[in-house]
Amino acid sequence: MRTRVERKRNERAAVIIADENRKRLFSLGIIITLILSMLISRLAYIQVLRRDDFYQKATNQWFKEIPIGVARGKIFDRNMKPLTNKQKTQYLVIFPELFQKTEQNLEIIAKLTGVKTYMLRYEKITGLRPVQLKVLDDQVSLLKKAVGIRGVYPVEAEDRYAETGLASHIIGYINKIDNTGHQGLEKNFDEVLKENQDFKIGAIVDAQKRMIPGLGYKIIQENTPDKRKSIVTTLDAAIQQIAEEEFDRSHHKGSVVVLDIQSGDVIAMVSRPNYNQDDVAASLNSNNLELFNRAIQIPYPPGSVFKMVVAAAALENHLISLSDTFFCSGAEEIGDVVIRCSSYERGGHGQINLENAFSLSCNSYFIQLGRLVGGKEILSMAEKMGLGHKTGIELPEEIAGTLPDGDYIKGAGIGNISIGQGTLEVTPLQIARLTAIIANDGVDNGVHLIRHIVDEYGNILEDYSKTNAQRVLSPDTATQLQHMMQKVVAEGTARNSDMTAAIDAAGKTGSAEAVSDRKNTVHAWFTGYFPSKNPRYAITVVVEDGGSGGRIAAPTFKNIARRINILENESN
Repeated sequence: MRTRVERKRNERAAVIIADENRKRLFSLGIIITLILSMLISRLAYIQVLRRDDFYQKATNQWFKEIPIGVARGKIFDRNMKPLTNKQKTQYLVIFPELFQKTEQNLEIIAKLTGVKTYMLRYEKITGLRPVQLKVLDDQVSLLKKAVGIRGVYPVEAEDRYAETGLASHIIGYINKIDNTGHQGLEKNFDEVLKENQDFKIGAIVDAQKRMIPGLGYKIIQENTPDKRKSIVTTLDAAIQQIAEEEFDRSHHKGSVVVLDIQSGDVIAMVSRPNYNQDDVAASLNSNNLELFNRAIQIPYPPGSVFKMVVAAAALENHLISLSDTFFCSGAEEIGDVVIRCSSYERGGHGQINLENAFSLSCNSYFIQLGRLVGGKEILSMAEKMGLGHKTGIELPEEIAGTLPDGDYIKGAGIGNISIGQGTLEVTPLQIARLTAIIANDGVDNGVHLIRHIVDEYGNILEDYSKTNAQRVLSPDTATQLQHMMQKVVAEGTARNSDMTAAIDAAGKTGSAEAVSDRKNTVHAWFTGYFPSKNPRYAITVVVEDGGSGGRIAAPTFKNIARRINILENESN
């Protein structure tokens, strides 16, 4: 048996061993704790501080960003019908640095897109920038083969512009490389349309950057829909289409403007010739000025439609009544200038009053009337009715037109001004506004093209629909002008258009001498409104090199007004 001394010695040894084990365990615990703390810290660093970096690196391995054009807010008509982004089209996006130009690959792409293989090899799929080709043959079997080609990604994307080019001069166009608006609303509201529109779309790919069938695409949106902005215009897409179709039916160059008389809203605006918004380069070197919006950007002599201004100045200043007469011999001589009337070959209209002179567009009468009124009063009335100044429409290309200076009207120029010729130049939009003022009993509601800025849910962010009405003519003067414009249609220079059988309207014709393409020409005008009682729309038509306003421009007015009437009756 062990002695007491041995037992105590063993007990002390056990205590020492236990103490040493506890120290080792404690040290091990500290080490493990430190290691775990380091691991946790590293994990937190990765998950929190470097989350975006590592996420991007991981994403890049299976996500190939696809350029499908530029992101911009939409442009709508007054009824929230889209004027841009109306349709989706199937495209092939090809990355030249990944694509292998084998005969088999090129043949598949050629069959899908209709582009010849040699053009694909030597012209299209070159450089470093991704190539976007429209799919013309969407056979499923061919698309499946295309998916298996490295660097080829079929994608469905919204087209910014429709092939019809509806309202192209109002919408304008963009530079797709830098997403910058270069004309029309695209330019004037460039920052609004680009604001908060950032998003990316990418294909799910394997390690070879080939699209993985069945996984499709991933969209990464950096802003919520309520922050993205679009534009609601005053246009009516259906009426815009009617105006374009009717003008295109008979004419090649000119313009149409349709205004809502009660609000000043632009309902339609046409400029011809048109251009391709996706191929602007084709029109840059053209002599036809396709990129110019003729409704606001090309100045025309107004011809006899300006007689509305001369008559308004005379009536407003109580210098004449509708029954007061002058003698028309068929021509007027001012200084060494002789200006003929349309009745010259017949020996003149003879004794004729204002009402008939207006409806028959007698130059002799209005030259005598212009001398009575005086150039200063005529130009003052022209300014009151919006000529010589921009209308303020929300399009950056608008010009002010030209009113002659005081020296011009002191001599023979008063004769030219009285019949809308000489240095006087106006835009179709200005004449439409002038017509709306007369139809609206002398009240000017201005001109408006934008109603609202909205988010993607249609909520109004900014309201533009404000009318600052101003009286320009007395109600009595406006009523007398309305009466004379009704007579133009019923018995005067527009009677040959047979308008009264189709539409209840009033208006004024004009044939304006001008120089176009370095040769003398005559532009055809008709401006009017309908119905003649409680009028709703003012329409101005100008046809370049058209000749007679009554024979050429008035029928187009009639056809547009008739179809608008039918459209509105069907919707009621």
